[in-house]
Amino acid sequence: MQNNQKIIAIFGAGGFIGRHLMRHLTKLDYRIKVATRNVHHKGYLKPLGNPGQIELFKTNIFNEEDIKNVLKNCDLAINLVGILYETRRQKFNHIHTQFPFMLSKLCNELGINNLVHVSALGVKERHNSLYMQSKLGGEKAIQSNFKPSVILRPSVVFGPEDKFFNTFASLAQFSPFLPLVGGGKTKFAPIYVGDVAMAIVKALELNNSEPKIYEIGGPENYSFKELMEILLAEIKKKRFLIPIPFGAAKFQSYFLQMMPNPLLTPDQVELLKHNNIVSGDYPTLKDLGVGGTQIQSILPKYIYRFRTGGQFG
Repeated sequence: MQNNQKIIAIFGAGGFIGRHLMRHLTKLDYRIKVATRNVHHKGYLKPLGNPGQIELFKTNIFNEEDIKNVLKNCDLAINLVGILYETRRQKFNHIHTQFPFMLSKLCNELGINNLVHVSALGVKERHNSLYMQSKLGGEKAIQSNFKPSVILRPSVVFGPEDKFFNTFASLAQFSPFLPLVGGGKTKFAPIYVGDVAMAIVKALELNNSEPKIYEIGGPENYSFKELMEILLAEIKKKRFLIPIPFGAAKFQSYFLQMMPNPLLTPDQVELLKHNNIVSGDYPTLKDLGVGGTQIQSILPKYIYRFRTGGQFG
């Protein structure tokens, strides 16, 4: 695949999706400019490419001059910046709405050819979740400011170092039960991180004159309860699956959100009231030419460490 040494600016490259994406892009010979708050903390990204292929830029994502410095001479841009819960310093509106607004405006001013923005599956006009409201705001800002943009909406992403299966597998190490918020009936379309990375690569190659949205999920839908059953079978542990009504979960979440890495927040309870699956109203992973990967072909390769006895347990 020829790209004539195109230069890509990536915001959020140090995250879960970003690290996998970088491996794909370096193999395709792209030059990559990585925006990061601390270049010393992201030094592990440089060995993913050849010498000089990856450059790190100290960036405050709310400083226009910093963003311009990263975008300078770039052909393409990718936004992977996102948070799952708010902290005292990081708010959904700032990260998911204000930054995409500024980034897309500057991409337009500087003549970037394509901007790929990773949003979230389930975005819609009326949603009680602040997370989803902020994601919608970011999408609208990009669509307004930068016409040749591609927005990808993934369902829950799994793979090595994910924060889904790994989190619940860790909980199962010491807890005799796993909670099923709302009875565990919420449906998801888990998508492998490698497929998300490939979808981004394919989206970079699109030449659209108007914004495009893709809903990307895995090949099968599962209820939350089914996903916990698959997980427990893989780590060979028997745990009680306890249904917790939304009201009780919401009450507990007010205390759980005070943890350094919250297990559950009130906003996440609102998210769990809605299925997180492909709606059928937008193009999908298949339309990008990417085949979905089954959970069962990936999960055993990294979740075995939670078994008693590890890989051979």
